[in-house]
Amino acid sequence: MYAKILQLRNWFFDKGIFKASEFDFPIINVGNLAVGGSGKTPHIEYLIRLLSDQYRVATLSRGYGRKTKGYRELVADCKAVDCGDEPVQIKNQFPDIGVFVGEDRVEAITKLLFDAPNTEVILLDDAYQHRAIKAGVNILLTDYFKIFTRDKSMPIGRLRECPPAANRADIVIVTKCPKDLSVEAQAEITNEISEFTKARILFSSIQYDELKAFNRNTEIPSRIENIMVLSGIANPAPMINFIKEKFSPQNIEHIQFRDHHNYSKKDLQNIIEKFNSFADQNKILIISEKDAARLQGIISGTEFENIPAFTLPIKINFLGDNKEYFNNYIQTYVRENKADYSIYSEQD
Repeated sequence: MYAKILQLRNWFFDKGIFKASEFDFPIINVGNLAVGGSGKTPHIEYLIRLLSDQYRVATLSRGYGRKTKGYRELVADCKAVDCGDEPVQIKNQFPDIGVFVGEDRVEAITKLLFDAPNTEVILLDDAYQHRAIKAGVNILLTDYFKIFTRDKSMPIGRLRECPPAANRADIVIVTKCPKDLSVEAQAEITNEISEFTKARILFSSIQYDELKAFNRNTEIPSRIENIMVLSGIANPAPMINFIKEKFSPQNIEHIQFRDHHNYSKKDLQNIIEKFNSFADQNKILIISEKDAARLQGIISGTEFENIPAFTLPIKINFLGDNKEYFNNYIQTYVRENKADYSIYSEQD
């Protein structure tokens, strides 16, 4: 029944019975078919790095997990509870770009253009199902370990839409792939996904960067023997595996919360107590970037500020020649669809 309702809704959009709003400048949508993490935020950040040197970029998301509603622009001191953890994470990484949240994407874009009228590119985060907006490029992500072709629609499976919905994609990226995924394996997956879409199938993997101090004046100790990991993300396994391989700690303990968990003062106190009782020396706390965004608004004035805590930045890498194709595709689209603001300057 759930699948049939979605199919009917999509049919209404396909036939023009339900109208989609179009805008005369580049809009790139990054989304997925399944619930749970597929790596949207690292791919949004990749697009920001790719485009922000040449264009005025803004991001727009729903702001999942926040306790507020409606449209708003993030400022430097926004808290995750008010704006969502992923938008706060993006704002922390890229303070010079506009980061906005709003459930009604059409209304939000209209207000965004009023607040930031010189915006040249908008990146939509997790709006693949939000068909009220017609994006210029739809990028569909699917987790290598949970490819949408092998899943079922909710409530039986994890899919928000059935596999044929992939036909709306311009590019499909299989995310979180092993770095050494063979060409033959890529070809098999490509054939499998191509049954539902004519889009180009690309492959990306996760790359963790060097540890970054979360608390001020915190330096990485010369010896790291004991590591406590704090995560509230959909799939912490790759993060844990990387930490084990990178640091080979004698002891590792994982404090795990559900995805998008909003930390309370009680949670904070429990974390502090667990860290203080965990090992005697040469110990650090490693936090995911999303959790760091949620914690930064509540740790001020607490003992947590004295913990040697570090974030583990995450980026994506494309496999093989996928990067060249992706970069060229996106840059060509933006260049050919960029709004001409000079006409407004001439009128002024």
